[in-house]
Amino acid sequence: MTTFTIDEAEAFSAQWEKAWNGHDADAVAAMCAADLVYDEPALGETEHGPDSIRGFVTRMARAYPDYSFTRMGLYTEVSRRAVLVAWRFTGTFAKTGKVVEFHGDDRLELGADGLIQAYRCLYDNKFVLSQLGER
Repeated sequence: MTTFTIDEAEAFSAQWEKAWNGHDADAVAAMCAADLVYDEPALGETEHGPDSIRGFVTRMARAYPDYSFTRMGLYTEVSRRAVLVAWRFTGTFAKTGKVVEFHGDDRLELGADGLIQAYRCLYDNKFVLSQLGER
């Protein structure tokens, strides 16, 4: 199948949100292909493979132990298996106790097997750092 149905996109997005909000690094990584390309321009990083996501989720849970994502929108590609999940992040930075809130988008391209092959996470890191008093 080359495209998503609305029901498939909803189910995928619900699973993605549940894995992240459960701080479940293994569940997030399990949704990713072995040849995953993970791009996070806000941090200036491009990594490869599900272990990169597993490590990121683990670091995020340490830095923001109460973090959560709220889905704000779901957009599907009409000609291929790709979605954009718009979200709002809220979390308390463990080192300072400061609450951080910001919006971002996950752009996800899936293979025929339903696993994420390309993941681009977009948000304004300068805004995040300003909330932490670092800019």
